[in-house]
Amino acid sequence: MVKPVPLVAIVGKPNVGKSTLFNRLLGRRAAIVHDQPGVTRDRLFGEARIDDHLVRLVDTGGVEVRGEDVILTRVREQTQLAIDEADLVLFVLDSVSGVTPADHEVAEMLRRARKPTVVVANKIDTPRHESRLGELYELGMDPILPVSAEHGRGWGELGDAILARVDAPVADEHQIGEGPLVLDVGEDPEDAPPSAIQWEGGPIRVAVVGRPNAGKSSLINRLLGEERHLVSDTPGTTRDAIDSTLEHGDQVYVFTDTAGIRRKRAITEQLEKFTVMMAMRGLDGADVALVVLDANETPSDQDSRIASLAAERGKGVILVANKWDLVKGADAGREFSEAVERQLGFVSYAPLMRVSARTGRGVEQVLTSIVEVQRERHRRITTGELNRFFKDVVEDSPPPSQHGRRPKLYFVQQPLVRPPTFIFTSNHGRDVRDSYTRYLSNALRKRYGFKGTPLWVKFRDRSKRG
Repeated sequence: MVKPVPLVAIVGKPNVGKSTLFNRLLGRRAAIVHDQPGVTRDRLFGEARIDDHLVRLVDTGGVEVRGEDVILTRVREQTQLAIDEADLVLFVLDSVSGVTPADHEVAEMLRRARKPTVVVANKIDTPRHESRLGELYELGMDPILPVSAEHGRGWGELGDAILARVDAPVADEHQIGEGPLVLDVGEDPEDAPPSAIQWEGGPIRVAVVGRPNAGKSSLINRLLGEERHLVSDTPGTTRDAIDSTLEHGDQVYVFTDTAGIRRKRAITEQLEKFTVMMAMRGLDGADVALVVLDANETPSDQDSRIASLAAERGKGVILVANKWDLVKGADAGREFSEAVERQLGFVSYAPLMRVSARTGRGVEQVLTSIVEVQRERHRRITTGELNRFFKDVVEDSPPPSQHGRRPKLYFVQQPLVRPPTFIFTSNHGRDVRDSYTRYLSNALRKRYGFKGTPLWVKFRDRSKRG
């Protein structure tokens, strides 16, 4: 039986260095680090290696006690949920500011939860700073480990403390996302089917992307059956990319809820620029992208850009029209679908799912569609079948002339899946018009399917090798 990976939650008031601690444990910049208090407002997940052992980390928004701000209230709720789920809690204190009422509130949350806890005094950058520890003991929690998340001081002791309190498995090599899969394009058996799925199963990584307030977090919450993601009517609530795992039947899905992507001209704060970078990174690690649209709004240029980013990266694409319960009448539904066709026609191969995260309508069908699209990303056409396709499609309608030259195509191979990639050998491949490339893509789809996946059609001059 596979040993589970323990969950370690990092909690504390705002601006004590939780995200810096999280990033150093991960060994990469995964959380947004910014001087503005309260930057990390959702829970942020990641896997870290400590002395060749694997733990799962969750970074949380800072707990504040002032006011009744709705977002701050939800941050407290998310922190409580992280504590409840965790196998171990790292309670981070700011050794410079000392103990505050917010620290006392977190300490009380931890005492009620009765979870194993390591108290971490951050910003102890030199031995001289250890004199600051005395005040922190008034919380009645010990031992307190002095560390500097910024400079790595006390890191060995912190790692030892974590591994002493959790049963962490020995880490195996993990790869986030998958690149193109190279195929054997040799001769196929005579009785081989025209096409086959070259996918052996396994978890599917799904990036949930879209404009702010389209309902991305609500959709994932409905799929997961719990409020794991902070949901608010305030646009842009989700700032970090967050991973959540769902087991449905025999299939495992890993959903990445990404920050809402804004147009460049709307990004005025440095913080928002980091948010866009995080969303792109979540997309790069995915197999399939759910492009969430607001069914109450006409699809915009920004929706097109987001879908284009997914297609350009070779990800499967599913369009999810959320809030369909608010679409009144057949005419409104038809107008929206026509608008999607006009604005997002370049991903016409992507299924359009009409769902309501609020009521649950159509949400379970999204899971079925994800598997279908993942399979199509791995569809391989046999060499013999491609020869027949070439004869029927290319020889009957060769490329038109360009710059006074008529490109000639000789044969086609499919060396890659994920996404399916077709390379046509030619004498003047660079002179093949874009319109003819689209013609070939459409012909491949008409004959073989490829629902939800981009196709890469490329041309290689006959004289080139490899």
